[in-house]
Amino acid sequence: MPIRSFITVIAFFIGALSATAQTSFSSDTIPGKRIYRKKEPHSYNQVAYINALGPGCGVSLHYDIRFNGTYKGLGARIGFGYVPPYKEEYSGRELNDPVHTNYYKGKTTLPFGLNYVLTPSHKRAHMIEFGLGLTYMSGDSLWYDEVTTTYTWLGWMSVNYRRTIGKHLLMRVGVAAMASKSYVAPFPTPEWGMGFRF
Repeated sequence: MPIRSFITVIAFFIGALSATAQTSFSSDTIPGKRIYRKKEPHSYNQVAYINALGPGCGVSLHYDIRFNGTYKGLGARIGFGYVPPYKEEYSGRELNDPVHTNYYKGKTTLPFGLNYVLTPSHKRAHMIEFGLGLTYMSGDSLWYDEVTTTYTWLGWMSVNYRRTIGKHLLMRVGVAAMASKSYVAPFPTPEWGMGFRF
C-alpha cells in the first residue's frame, strides 16, 4: 500500500474516533480540569417483538425500526409468522346431509410494511401506531378468500396502541383490516404483541 494511502486511512480512522468521542461526550475546559457531561438518553428506536394474529395471521416474530433515530416518527416493520394447521367442518343445508371435514396444513407468513408512531401527549410511555403493508402467505388464505392457490398476498392497514413498561419492554394491542385480491374481511383482525426495545 502506498504511504500516502496509508496516511489517509489512518487520518480517517482518527477522525472517526474523534467524532465518536464527541458524540458520546461533550466536555467543558476549565484550567487544570476536564468536565464530561452525561451521555444523551437512549432513543430506543428499534423493537423486536412477538405478535399474535394481526398481519402475521398467526404467531409471528417482528423487527421494528424508526428511520429518524428516535422512538417515534416514520418507520417499518418486518416479520416471520406461522399459522398452525386446523380443520374445518361443514354440512349441507338439509338435516340429513353428511358432515364434511377439511384439513389444512400449517402455513408460513411474511408480513412487512411502513408505520408511523406518534405520542398524543408529552408522556413517552403512551404511543399510537398507524401501519400499512402486505403479507405473503405460503398457501391458501381461506380466511380471506375462497380461491385455492399455492400462495396468497394480503394487504393490511393497522392501528395499535403502544405502551412502554420500564425502559425496555413494549406492549402493543390493536386491530388490522385485512384484504386479499378477491375479498375484504368484514371485521378487523385483533393483534397483540410484547417485545424488547433497544
